[in-house]
Amino acid sequence: MQAPLAAADARLASGASRAVDLRMGPHELTADHTEAGDGRGPTPLELMTASLAACSAMSARSHLERDGDPGDIEVVATLDAGPPTLLYRRVLLAFRLDADEAHRLADALERTEVTMMLRPAFTIRTVIEHAGEPLV
Repeated sequence: MQAPLAAADARLASGASRAVDLRMGPHELTADHTEAGDGRGPTPLELMTASLAACSAMSARSHLERDGDPGDIEVVATLDAGPPTLLYRRVLLAFRLDADEAHRLADALERTEVTMMLRPAFTIRTVIEHAGEPLV
């Protein structure tokens, strides 16, 4: 067996409704289900969208810092029920990119680990914005 890329342990204690205790290395988190649980943590779908947002923000920083410190980067990921089921990724920048650089960034985001893993199951649309103005 090859070394895993990531690992998580989920424990659902008796009487805990749907609140699942998660352990990922030294990190602990609780996931829950808003309809059947008491809301003690994000839902599994929220964790998935958070993974896409986090991976995208890290990748955007790596791509943009080649030209210096890019400053704040915010990524908002939403999952729309569809049909078709759609992941929508908005990259919000505090500075303006020219159209070519925005396209290069969007292309780089299409190759992130989480994007590549989610792509077979979801359509992922990416928009890069500066001050609410779409660039891509």
